[in-house]
Amino acid sequence: MGFFSWKCKECEHPMLSHWATNSINSWMTEVIVIAPNGSMLTGEYDGYGRVGEKECFTPGSKDEPCCYHHACWVVAGSPSKYSPSEYADDQGFFFDDPEHDMERPT
Repeated sequence: MGFFSWKCKECEHPMLSHWATNSINSWMTEVIVIAPNGSMLTGEYDGYGRVGEKECFTPGSKDEPCCYHHACWVVAGSPSKYSPSEYADDQGFFFDDPEHDMERPT
């Protein structure tokens, strides 16, 4: 399976794997995923559907994930309500620099 990703509910940039980051956007690998049942998972997104060691979603699933970059989630007030994220057409990997060069929000 190849790379895939979803957009952060707050900043609308995709979750990135460390293979797709640079010194400006490396913080976009740390994510929060909220499942339809309300459970939450936090960790580093690997670009292949895993956060940390946990397989958490597959493309085309009927229950799309609700995703935030961890920093964006904090800025948004640490929401816990499920609302599906948009699929990232660039798959969080196939984009031109500096398309996702965004400083960490504070």
